[in-house]
Amino acid sequence: MKKITLLLCFIGAFALAQSQSVLYYNFQNSLNEVNGAGPALTVLGNTGTFVIDTLNEIGGSNKMAYRFEKNNGLQFNNTAAGNFINESYTIELYFVFDELSSWKRVVDWKNRKTDWGAYVYYGELNFYNILYSNEAPVAAGEYTYYVITRDAESKKVLIYTDAEVKIDFIDNNGDALVDGDGFLNFFYDDLVVPNEASSGAVAMLKLYNHVLDSSSIKTNWNTIGSSVFGINDALQNLSSNLYPNPASDQISVDLSGFKGSESLKLTIVNQSGQKVYETTTNSAANTFILPITSYSKGLYILRLDGGGRYSSSKFMIK
Repeated sequence: MKKITLLLCFIGAFALAQSQSVLYYNFQNSLNEVNGAGPALTVLGNTGTFVIDTLNEIGGSNKMAYRFEKNNGLQFNNTAAGNFINESYTIELYFVFDELSSWKRVVDWKNRKTDWGAYVYYGELNFYNILYSNEAPVAAGEYTYYVITRDAESKKVLIYTDAEVKIDFIDNNGDALVDGDGFLNFFYDDLVVPNEASSGAVAMLKLYNHVLDSSSIKTNWNTIGSSVFGINDALQNLSSNLYPNPASDQISVDLSGFKGSESLKLTIVNQSGQKVYETTTNSAANTFILPITSYSKGLYILRLDGGGRYSSSKFMIK
């Protein structure tokens, strides 16, 4: 009898493990799902840029991220994924917004047809028009660990930042369910009250077809580095010195770390995520001189790609 009971327990546990799945997008120069188990994300609006960002919240580690312009974003095709996001799910994000005045869209379940959904409002969490967090846990320019769960049985929706529940309500009307269009949109605002959005970047997206409990979310937060970087996802951290910084007339870019790269791509992105310059050069030259008098004052990111190596540096034009 014990053997039968153990066998049934094993079968039940195996079935549960098989049914509970996760889709992982790490933005490692691609919008594909890491394990090929789900559809690639689709660009909404203008195509963003893959940049190597410094995640100060994770010990200053460098990580490839997808940088998007204001009111542009990404879309998950839930229909193509076999309705992976159903009535019970978890959405786990690690992202940054550059600007937080008024409402900034995070997640849209209704394919831009309604103003309801998940926002950040002056740094507070908000599920419009149901609930505000009444505090401001999100800061402009800082990456946030942001999690949404919905339970099918209780219809309870929880929204966490840094593993603490900030939003808690019962979703009786299905406002946090993907509608018949079958799309889940990120960072791209609706057409009812448009342009409530910010430029920013996303370094991780994980979608679960089940609810993560608070203990699991806390564990993920405490090990956020491994959650964001995943397995075999660390980049070779090449130093790329820029000088002077800040600058006003020109900058000199040190290419010595890319020796042997026949073709080296150099890209500059402004703080809104727009690509403002791109060229190719040869690493045989130790230094690349870049005139900057035609650019506006502000913060920029310079990225170098070549020979399977990457580097990203921020510089200021004064």
